[in-house]
Amino acid sequence: MNELRRGSIFLVIFILVFSNLATYYYACQLAVPEGDAAGLLEMTDVAADNNRAFKEVWNILMDNYIDPLDEEELMRGAIQGMLETLDDPQTSFYCPEAMEDLMIQTTGSFSGIGVEITDVEGDILIVRVIEGTPAESAGLLPGDRIIKADNKSLAGLSAEEAARLLRGPRDTEVEIEVLRMGADEPLSFVIARKDINMDTVFAQLKEGKIGYIEITKFDRGTAESFQQELEALERNNLQGLVIDLRNNPGGLLDEAIEVGKVIVPAGEITRVVNRDGEVLRTYYSEAEPRSYPVAVLVNGFSASAAEIIAGALQDRKGAILVGESTYGKATVQHLEYLSDGSGLRYTIAKYQTPGGRDLHQQGLTPDAVVELTEEYYRFYQPIPSQLEPGDATEEAAILQKMLSLLGYDLEVTGVYDNETVKVVEKFQNDNGIPPTGLLDALTRNKLRQTLKEASTRFDTQLETAIKLLRDE
Repeated sequence: MNELRRGSIFLVIFILVFSNLATYYYACQLAVPEGDAAGLLEMTDVAADNNRAFKEVWNILMDNYIDPLDEEELMRGAIQGMLETLDDPQTSFYCPEAMEDLMIQTTGSFSGIGVEITDVEGDILIVRVIEGTPAESAGLLPGDRIIKADNKSLAGLSAEEAARLLRGPRDTEVEIEVLRMGADEPLSFVIARKDINMDTVFAQLKEGKIGYIEITKFDRGTAESFQQELEALERNNLQGLVIDLRNNPGGLLDEAIEVGKVIVPAGEITRVVNRDGEVLRTYYSEAEPRSYPVAVLVNGFSASAAEIIAGALQDRKGAILVGESTYGKATVQHLEYLSDGSGLRYTIAKYQTPGGRDLHQQGLTPDAVVELTEEYYRFYQPIPSQLEPGDATEEAAILQKMLSLLGYDLEVTGVYDNETVKVVEKFQNDNGIPPTGLLDALTRNKLRQTLKEASTRFDTQLETAIKLLRDE
């Protein structure tokens, strides 16, 4: 994979892996029947012998190991080792803290300040300030580096660890310090936490009365939002609809099914089968076929619940699939709460498309295979954050390439020279920003927004989907 894709795809990979933890959380009704579960607890002779050996090793280590041992840490390590022998990345053990994160990812809501963060070389960087949240009201900006939360340093923490410090009960306050480009001293903010809801559905009407709906993942409320946005678009006498499931890692089964009930033509949406191929449950739609053609965009990071919807639409001739082959995650997990607040998520079944296709580790092949251009990926490179006039770095070259993509006449020299300063000033003037020529947080945020809007000109997958819809 080339360097251009790595920067833009890294965060997607992280989201994909983490969000898959939530997939099929609400498939609890498919768990092993109670009587069978009781039977599973009966130890075989081999298990009993191994249990004795386990206790012996435990006691030897606790009594004689050179360093003091943490019993809780040792037990969790033993559990993790047992699960690793299954060679199933979807079967996992979660400590209580990880269970809290999992619930947040599952519901799509939490109490916090309203920022999306990532860890970059030991720093915690704000990559998005969610509209209408306490963070936006307080004046936090994308590009701010959070260095302290309630006087505790965040240096060296992961994004997940930092997020736990920023979250907290509704109406409680957190004091944070941030480093902002152009500011001589750290800035301090005292912010009251509020309930934060993450939007997952984004819609717009494109030229020629083509509707466009992006679903970023299936969280609580996604289906309701999808139906509302679709109904609003349909009031414009749609001539076609594009559903964008690219980079959608999945999420809640019941929300995906509810979306399917809206858009999949009447009939089967998906079926769940056990290891013997027996059908445990089948989900159906009663929706009338749309009067306009539908296309679905997918790629290598469309997974799980996203594959359910895409596969159902492909099998039931409800839409044409455009893009690249999907991820191939088609197993059903059950989440079991344990007595200490931890949890065990384990695989109990697989799902298939209405046509009986097993997508696990294979994915969906689009009807129209279309790859994105190199230019498209340039729009999604990380925006340079620590860059000053006079710097001669790769980040300076990235900035120059971005400005060139937006139509500014600029030679790519890799130096933040006087010509680059003038072009940055012009970009700032064009967007109502004080023309300093500096790549400050406000300019970076606007540059990010402008690049995202302009990227559609190089989105060959979307372009192909719209063309196919117009040709119908």
